[in-house]
Amino acid sequence: MHEDPPRDSSERNVRLFFGSLLGLFIAAVIGFHAEPSWTAWALLCVICAAVCAWFALHYGDGFWHRALQLMRWW
Repeated sequence: MHEDPPRDSSERNVRLFFGSLLGLFIAAVIGFHAEPSWTAWALLCVICAAVCAWFALHYGDGFWHRALQLMRWW
């Protein structure tokens, strides 16, 4: 992935927000297929949202390009 640092605070906030949304979507897909307990599902949501937000923040457009390539099967 190509590193694309954020240019200002509003871009940083947008990247964090939409990265978190993608993480929650991924956690929901995994959770509906695996049917974990509520505690495990909450932990899955937090971890996925944090990881995707971090990747979106640090890698920017490269992260989104790669994420869309990986989700083409959908």
